[in-house]
Amino acid sequence: RRARVQLPERHEDEGPTYYRIGVDHVYEPEDEEVHFQCARIKKLENLEAAGARLKKLCLIANCVEKIENLDTNVNLEHLELYQNLVKKIENISHLQHLTVLDLSFNKIRSSESLKACQFEKLERLYLSSNKITDMEGVFHFPKLELLELGSNRLRGINPAIGQLTNLRELWLGRNKIASMALPPLPALRHLSLQNNRLETWDPALFHNASGLTHLYLGHNNLPNLPEEFALLTELVEVDLVKNAITGIRPVPQMVKLEELWMNDNQITDMEEVRNLAAFPSLQTVYLERNPMHGLGNAESEARYKDAILKVVPHLLQLDATRLNSTITVLTDGSERRIVGIRKA
Repeated sequence: RRARVQLPERHEDEGPTYYRIGVDHVYEPEDEEVHFQCARIKKLENLEAAGARLKKLCLIANCVEKIENLDTNVNLEHLELYQNLVKKIENISHLQHLTVLDLSFNKIRSSESLKACQFEKLERLYLSSNKITDMEGVFHFPKLELLELGSNRLRGINPAIGQLTNLRELWLGRNKIASMALPPLPALRHLSLQNNRLETWDPALFHNASGLTHLYLGHNNLPNLPEEFALLTELVEVDLVKNAITGIRPVPQMVKLEELWMNDNQITDMEEVRNLAAFPSLQTVYLERNPMHGLGNAESEARYKDAILKVVPHLLQLDATRLNSTITVLTDGSERRIVGIRKA
């Protein structure tokens, strides 16, 4: 005999369950901040009770498809709709007090509609991980200090960005940008062009952004550093990982450089590490997985390490290894201090 299986009664699938602000997720009318994360909220609604008192609205990792129903929240200073399903920037031009606008990880294809937004106080604008193809609509914010457009579909840097005279941070990693040319940006301190299509150096970058302290150019196809690199005398940290670099250019003008990342390049000659002595403030060096490293060969790796430490004995970190540092770890419920080892 076979057991008779009785299937449960079939019910029509009504789809996923969504929740509502002010109904399933409540807030107090006097609240100045409303923050709901991973709450399966699909619609911006029912914020009238907070009205002009609301200063900060964060709906992170929800299912919001449209920016709407913020008419009464005229004093919003921080609007964060990170990781939703928003397709268009709209219905926010009346939010004149915004200092932070974060629409990262959505489905936005254009930032052009921001032209209609006269955000005199906007300081930080995050639009990363969308589908934006052109840099537009973002050049008229007089106080903008940070612009994040990483992980989009940009193919170039709009020269109009030079209008952002107070811009301090520009993040453009993971796009399709083929030129690093920049207009004058005297306030710029952080620039990221990682994971793009850069194959040549443009002197305009060094002349027009000479105040850079942090420069990230990893995962491109750039050749050896040009002479103009010496113009970046304020540089503290530079990422040149995974390019087509075959040598280490000594730049004694970079007296403030502390972090130099050049792993996964094409440096074959161990003699190149002597040029590290040109950087008096160097604390961290990444050079692993260059041909001179001898990855997997213990003897070659030891020679590589000794050669570098002979040149920069004050180094605090080589690749992923901390040198002569003391760290505290928890083992068996008790703290133990472990001193880093300088030589193998």
